[in-house]
Amino acid sequence: MSHSVVNNEDGQVRAPSRRSAPTSTPATRNDVIDLAHRWFLEGRRVDAQQLARELGIGRATLYRWWTSRDVIVGEVIWRIFLDAIGRVEKRSSGTPSERFVANFGRVADTVRTYQPLAGFVADDPEYALRVVTSRHSIVQQRLTDWTALQLRQIPELADRADLDDLAYTLVRVGESFLWSDMITGDPPQPGKATAMVGLLISGAVANSGKRQNT
Repeated sequence: MSHSVVNNEDGQVRAPSRRSAPTSTPATRNDVIDLAHRWFLEGRRVDAQQLARELGIGRATLYRWWTSRDVIVGEVIWRIFLDAIGRVEKRSSGTPSERFVANFGRVADTVRTYQPLAGFVADDPEYALRVVTSRHSIVQQRLTDWTALQLRQIPELADRADLDDLAYTLVRVGESFLWSDMITGDPPQPGKATAMVGLLISGAVANSGKRQNT
């Protein structure tokens, strides 16, 4: 799959021009994430103290806006997910359930093989795992919310009372294969993540059909 969503056509990673030094205009919450995102793409460590210094704000202000470094890095990684989601959703086709499974797989493949994120994971797997998959992770929370929203677009599943639980289960199953290098030491397997999600969706759709016919 093309990585033009996060890479330029020549394969070089370039971030848009962002604020990189204090100016007469006060920095904002978004400036923090913009600069952190640029540093992340450059392979530079996202350090809260350096972000505050670069933007000309106090650390207390930065932590009032973003409660921890984990949250800042999580926002950056979620931006990468959003870029991938936006691109693959424009290309989706098929039935609602087919579109969801295909989109889930394309997002997984695009994000997991994206070089800046791969480098981040390789440099500090334990920290990366916490930021991406812990129960406090904004990445996991938002991916679960996105998954639940997509499931509600599948007519056979739209009325299920346990849709949020199903969304969480799909994300956790996907994570076990997508981030397997950090969890078990095995190579990441986005293809298996997609296959397992597809099986769960097929089963949920079939089960919903049986309930409607009884």
